[in-house]
Amino acid sequence: MRTRARFGGTAGLAGLLALLPFAGAAQETDPSAPEARLTIGQQIAVEDGNLIGITPVDVILRTGTRVQTLQFSLSAPFRLNDPEEDKTFALGDPQARLLFRRGARNSAIEAELGYRENDLDEEILFDDISNEFVTLDQGRVAQTDARLTYVFGREAKLGGEFGLFWLKRDYSGTADPDLDDNQTLSGNIAFYLEPTPLIRARILAEASRTDGEIDDSRTNRYGAGASLQVDKLTNLDVELARTQIRRDDDGAREEAEGPSLRLNLTRSRPLGDWSLFFGSEPGTEGRRADFNIGRTLQLRGYDLSGQIGVTHFQDNYDPVFQIAYRQQITRLSEIQASLRRAGATDDDGDEALNTEVTANYSRQLSDVSSIAANIRYRESEVQSGDSEDARTVSFGIDYNRALPNDFSLVAGASVIRSKDSSGIRDDEERVYVGVNRSFSFMP
Repeated sequence: MRTRARFGGTAGLAGLLALLPFAGAAQETDPSAPEARLTIGQQIAVEDGNLIGITPVDVILRTGTRVQTLQFSLSAPFRLNDPEEDKTFALGDPQARLLFRRGARNSAIEAELGYRENDLDEEILFDDISNEFVTLDQGRVAQTDARLTYVFGREAKLGGEFGLFWLKRDYSGTADPDLDDNQTLSGNIAFYLEPTPLIRARILAEASRTDGEIDDSRTNRYGAGASLQVDKLTNLDVELARTQIRRDDDGAREEAEGPSLRLNLTRSRPLGDWSLFFGSEPGTEGRRADFNIGRTLQLRGYDLSGQIGVTHFQDNYDPVFQIAYRQQITRLSEIQASLRRAGATDDDGDEALNTEVTANYSRQLSDVSSIAANIRYRESEVQSGDSEDARTVSFGIDYNRALPNDFSLVAGASVIRSKDSSGIRDDEERVYVGVNRSFSFMP
């Protein structure tokens, strides 16, 4: 089963487990404040019945001014006696990211470079990648990505933006022949014109090229759009473009070309907004059209948003929906939950309906301790192509307690259960306990 990430999600299972225990403290941290911190620890974990030693090493560097920011993060968990590794002492799932941002009143430039390596099932399960299928392959993937974005004229009559994206993916230990090494280069350009204070028009062009060992894909998109303020409460955004798609799959070529339309209408209300969306996009396996109506509510103590609609593909109409809920139960505890079902298309042109359920709970038990729990379910129902239907469910719980001299006690457990339509299972279990210590290099 083939799956390729877009340019959004970057946190794997290790990152999620590391962040959850500190959810309460993170809300009080200024993300723009200068910081230089090294965290190193020693943990003992039982994974699928095997006793493993883990030495996590995390580095965070952040500095900047009012107009410029530089951030660097590194996570390198070393593993001892891992039966899945050839060496006694090996590097687990390393992740690194460098971000530079510089902005003025009317322009900004942003550059980002990242690397990560992790199991395929963990990547799809724990990344926020809605346009991918569940993958149950036992292999691993190493991803290197880079991004450069420039925006100008944000508050002027004439403006624009340029973007370049590069992504390279290397697979290892996979059984699926479609999971071939590949790299993607894409770019976009848009110019904005504001003829009146109520209309902001745009001209856009996008191109994407993916080159793999087995197949390649090419996508071009160009068109025009506009954002209009209909009245004081209502805004309309409409975009009409021409899309060209070409895929070469092991010598077989598939092509599609046609118009794409996106329409988004929003109306402000005292407690939240109403929204209406319609979109129609061509594909090599057929055209997909989406329609939904949404509502957001911002009430005292909690936020609630929802969408309901229908997606049309190959003469089939399927319901789609999305619900998100967030509540600050007390000053020290918070709960979040979401339910989502939407259509997805991978780089091979395969179509599916993705269903995802997530729930997270965090609580600050005392001034020095916190606990967090999460559960997630994800399912891909394939509508076209040779991919298998698959579903995955996971549960995790983590505990953190601060100790004297910048030490902290960490403990937790996670369970993953996966299965595809052929009956193939991929189950993982993990329990760990350890001690971390943080060193700050900034006064």
